[in-house]
Amino acid sequence: MAEVHKRIRTPFKEHMRQMRYQLIPVLVFLFGIYTVVVLWGKHTELPNGIGAVKALRFDIVSPVDGVLVALPNMDKPLDMFDPVTKGQLICKFDDTAVNATIATLQAELKQFTVQLAATDAEMKLQFAERLGDKSDRRQSLLDDARRLAIDLEKKKLDVADRTIDIETGRIALKRHAEKLAIVKELVAQKLETPYVLSDTQLQHDVQEKELSEQEKTLIAAKALEVEAQTRVGEFSKMIREEDILRAAQGATDSLAATIQQEIDVFLKPVEAAIATQRARLHEAVLQLKSLEIRVPEIVSSGTIVEVYKMPGQAVRAGEPIMRIANLDSMYIVSYVRQPNRVSLEVQTPVGVQVRTIPIMASKSMIARIGPQIESVPTRQLRDPKVPEWGLPVKIEVPRDLPLTPGELVNITFQEKP
Repeated sequence: MAEVHKRIRTPFKEHMRQMRYQLIPVLVFLFGIYTVVVLWGKHTELPNGIGAVKALRFDIVSPVDGVLVALPNMDKPLDMFDPVTKGQLICKFDDTAVNATIATLQAELKQFTVQLAATDAEMKLQFAERLGDKSDRRQSLLDDARRLAIDLEKKKLDVADRTIDIETGRIALKRHAEKLAIVKELVAQKLETPYVLSDTQLQHDVQEKELSEQEKTLIAAKALEVEAQTRVGEFSKMIREEDILRAAQGATDSLAATIQQEIDVFLKPVEAAIATQRARLHEAVLQLKSLEIRVPEIVSSGTIVEVYKMPGQAVRAGEPIMRIANLDSMYIVSYVRQPNRVSLEVQTPVGVQVRTIPIMASKSMIARIGPQIESVPTRQLRDPKVPEWGLPVKIEVPRDLPLTPGELVNITFQEKP
C-alpha cells in the first residue's frame, strides 16, 4: 500500500513575512514617487519670495524761520531712537520775535482807534458845512451811513484788540504751565516748598480763568461785528430801493452812489489800514501757533530715526528737523518673480516666516498689488549676482510676529481659496 504524503502548509506568519518583503517596498516606492510629484507640483505653484519690512516715515519740516529752543520740562533734547506718541511736543521755536510783533500790533490798534475817532469828527464837520447844498433827506441818510460805517469799523477794531488780548493771555498761560510743571518736579524732589507750589498753581488758575473770560468776550465782540455788518447791509438795501422809486419819478442821480462816494473819501484809507492790520494779526497768530511742532495725528506711536537740527540751531522754513518712523504703519514689500503660475489678487493669503532664531511663522494677506513688473532690490535677491524682476506686492504685517522695520522675512505665496 502506497504511502500517502501530506502537504505541509506554509504558516500564515510566513505569508505575511513574504508580503512584507515583497509588497511593502513596492508600496513605499510608489508612495515616495507620489509624494515627490505632489511636493514638486506645490513647489512650482507656490513661488517663495523675500520680503522687506518697512514703516511709514514722516519728515518734521520747519514751518517758519527761527531758532530751536529746549523743550520745557525735559533734561535733554530728543535724540535718535527716542519713542514719541501722537500729539507729543517735539520741537519748539523761540517766540521772542512773534511776541514783539504782537505787542507792536496792539499799540498800532490803539492808534487806529484814535484815528477812527478823528475821522468821525472830521466827517461830521464836513457834512455839516455842506448842509445848505443838500436836501434834508439826503443829509439825514448821509449821517446815518456815517454812523453805521464808523460803528462797523469800531467793531472790527474791537475784535482785533480782543484777539490780541487772547493771544497774549495764551502766551502767559503757557509760561505759567511750564513754570508750574517745573515747581511740581522740584517739590517732588524736596527742593522747593509746597507754599511755592500753591502760589504758582494759583497764578496759573487765575490766568486760565482770565483767558476763559477773554474768549467769551471775543465771541460776543464777533457777534456785535456781524450785527453791525447786517445793519450796514440793510441800510444799503434801503437806499437802493429808494433809488428805484426816485428813478421811477424821473430822478437821474443815484443816491446810493453819491452817499457811498462821500463816505469812501474819509473811510477808505481807514478801512484799508484796519484790513491790513487784521491780516497782519492773523499772520502773527498763525506764526505763533506754528512755533510748536507736535507729532502728527496719523502717528499713534513712533520712533525718531534721524535728527537734523538740535535746540540752539537756526532753521529756515522748509528745512527738515527730524524724521519719525510710524511703527503702527509697518508693512511688508515683496516681489513675485516672473514667470509664475500663481494668480494674485488682493486678500490672497501668504505665509510669513522670520529669519531669526527662534523660527516663527504666521499667516497674512496681500493688501496691494503693484501696477507693473519692477527690478527686485539687491538685498531681496536670492542671488545678489543674478538680477531678477517681479511684481511688487504690499503685505500686511502679522500681529503675532515681532518684526522690525528693515528686517527681511521669507514669503510664501498661496492660491486664494
